[in-house]
Amino acid sequence: MSVANASPTRSASATARSLKKRRSHQLMKRALLHIVVASILAPVSLPVLRAQNQTPAKGTPARTPDGHPDMQGLWARRGAAISEANPPKTPLSEFGATGQPYPTVFNTGVSTPQAASALANRPAGVIEPADRVLPWRPEADAARREFLTHMIPPASLKYVEASARCVPPGLLGGDDRHPYQILQRPGSFVLMYEYNHVTRVIYTDGRPHVGANIRLYMGDSIGRWEGDTLVVDTTNFNDLTSFSQTIPFHSDALHTVERFTLVDPYINDYQLTIEDPKMFTAPIRIAGTFAAAAKGSELMEFACAEGSQTLPNIFGFGLFPGQ
Repeated sequence: MSVANASPTRSASATARSLKKRRSHQLMKRALLHIVVASILAPVSLPVLRAQNQTPAKGTPARTPDGHPDMQGLWARRGAAISEANPPKTPLSEFGATGQPYPTVFNTGVSTPQAASALANRPAGVIEPADRVLPWRPEADAARREFLTHMIPPASLKYVEASARCVPPGLLGGDDRHPYQILQRPGSFVLMYEYNHVTRVIYTDGRPHVGANIRLYMGDSIGRWEGDTLVVDTTNFNDLTSFSQTIPFHSDALHTVERFTLVDPYINDYQLTIEDPKMFTAPIRIAGTFAAAAKGSELMEFACAEGSQTLPNIFGFGLFPGQ
């Protein structure tokens, strides 16, 4: 009786031991499989993880695939103006208080929330000469003052302000109410304006300027990198754009050098050196900033039609009643 009862007990015990041994083997196989898989994937996955976790050190800009600072995105230009110390009075300034030449029918401003505090302390306008008295050639200064007296109402077509004729803005004429977009590609740096839909393609592939007989509203721009600063040399301007309301023209001898330096993700330092030997006896240097536009900003349509928003300027309404 006792023998008969002992046999099922021994059988159950043996079965339990067998199951335990089998589970142990399965766990060991799984552990070995994990080790093998990890050893195979490690050379691939580890560098990827390092790349994902890699963040630039403070003050080090993000980079494009060709190694240059990544300035791409939407920006607002601030402070880049030829603000002389002693400008002459111009009839056009009378319309500034009434919203002319453009009423607020287009973009009325670009929000720059991340850069707002930094902009207050940045240089702006003419920084050389330090007193902002421009180094005019006497005959050129006299010519522009005479020109201004014929603008409202204009004595002829050439005296109609450039913006009223939808003329491309030149390097300083872009409206700061409108955003700019920067695109970078190997061999080129593209600056797109919302204002008047101007696009400047700045070649950085080492090509020379176009021939001297080719004259362009925005000039011919060739760029080169000096460390982390993009230096843009522009020549071949025509004489059909303006610097400002009080400097309504320049000569075809105009030559400019721009410098773009990314200070941080929200501030792009901008400097412009102007040389025009037919108008000035020395270079003029201007400082400004491209400030990062708010997230979600985009270039919108800018539909310029000649005279559509500037009839008061063209005909002198208000200043010349009855005409």
